Formats: sequence, C-alpha cells, structure tokens
Amino acid sequence: MFSLSSPHNHTPWCDGKSTAEEMVQSAIRHGFVSLGFSGHAKQDFDVFYAMDDSREAAYITEIRRLQSQYAGQIRIWLGMERDRYSTADRNNFEYVLGSVHYLPLPDGAMLPVDGPMDMIIPAIRDHFGGDGLAYAQAYYKRLGEYIKDYRPDIIGHFDLVMRNNRNGELFDPESPAYLMAATDAMDQAIMGCDVLEINTGGMARSGAPGPYPTRGLLDYWRQIGGQVIMAGDCHQARQIAHGYELAASMVRDAGFKKAAFLGRHDVLFEWVEVV
Repeated sequence: MFSLSSPHNHTPWCDGKSTAEEMVQSAIRHGFVSLGFSGHAKQDFDVFYAMDDSREAAYITEIRRLQSQYAGQIRIWLGMERDRYSTADRNNFEYVLGSVHYLPLPDGAMLPVDGPMDMIIPAIRDHFGGDGLAYAQAYYKRLGEYIKDYRPDIIGHFDLVMRNNRNGELFDPESPAYLMAATDAMDQAIMGCDVLEINTGGMARSGAPGPYPTRGLLDYWRQIGGQVIMAGDCHQARQIAHGYELAASMVRDAGFKKAAFLGRHDVLFEWVEVV
C-alpha cells in the first residue's frame, strides 16, 4: 500500500496555476500524508518560467506559513526544482529536485527540451546536423554529469527529452544508441543521487500515455540499485494524484521491493514495502 505523497509541485510563484494553499487542500482531500513544493529555481534566462529573487522570497514565506498552519494535518516540505543552469542556493530549501530542461546552443540561446516543436525542430536542423539522436545524446550527457556533480535529493523527469518524441518524431527511442545514451546517464547519475521520480505530470498536462521514465529505463534503474519515488509534477490542484495508479503499477511490475515518499515528520524520506 503506497502512502500518498509528492515531492514535485508548482505554484504561481513559477509556472503553476493553483495557489500553494489550494494544492495543500487538494492533497488533504486526496489523503496525502505529505506534500513537497518544488518551485522552479532562479536562473538568468527564461525568467518568467522560474522564480526570481522576489518571487523566491515570497514562495519561501508562503510555504513556511502553510507548514505552520497545516501542522498536524499534513507534513509540508519546502523544496526547489533546480535546473543545471540555475543560480539558486540550495541552502534556502529543505530538499532539491534536480532536472535538466535546457540545452545551450552555439548561438548562445538556451533550448528547452520540453518546449514547442517549432523551436525543437529548427534547433536540431541548425545545431545538431538534423540528427535527433545527437540532440538526445546531448541532453543525456548534461543530465548525467549534472546529477553526479550536484547531488540533488531527487532526480526529476529523467527522460524529459521524450516529451516531443512520443511517436518517434525526432529519434528512435528503441535504438541501441539512444538506449546507451540514456543508460550511460543513469550510470553517472546514480553516483550523485539514487532516488528517481516516477513523474506523472505529462499525463496530466499533455496526455502522455505514461510517466517519465519509460518502463525500459525504469527496469535498468532498478538493476543498477536505484530507488524510486512517485511524483505528480502538479501545476493544478485538481490533478494532484493524476496517474498515480499507473505509476504504482509500474513500480510493482519493475520489481522494486520498496519505494520512497516524503517523510511525515523531520526525515526527508520514508519507505514503504511494495506489494
């Protein structure tokens, strides 16, 4: 039996749609035992997507207020989702979810790998010789290096590069070269963090057929000793537990013996037996 929880949630202090308190109230209605907020951390570009100094301060103040107000009903955690290219200080937060959303291009632009296809396709043409596989390999190289070096508490949406590749539009996700890039990144990442989220956010917001990562990568993560935590990557309160039944089935089917959830007290992770 999984304890309902999520370490990955956004509010209007970055790109979320529901207030933090609306998220908390929805989590309580759904029977969550804990809830983590992971605002997109400060960065020097794409500034409307992430927090800046003033929004970060307001975010921290609000989450601290909610921690006090809802003490005894649900444990609330103050976290951030920190991109490789973020400038934020982890010491201001109780935990860090590490992600890569961007690839730096030779012309100085930052390409969001989960951005619109009318940005992705020209970038692949102009900067990766029209080779979508090279684009995916560049993403995984940066992700593996970042997680190994920065050592976050949780790894976010590992194969985010699949966001625009559900039907193989950009590269073949079953090709040996693609799988080698992804699993090599996992081999690196586990040296910095062994807790990988099973992220259902794409299911809620864009109709993805399943969570990040794909089942094959999830199997590999277990084989190398990795652990998992379910995460909603929620931007609207009504979607707080969207896709969790499928995510729980994936945990079981992949053969994990236990799964993490955010702690109900002062320890970041608790663990539940997978049955």
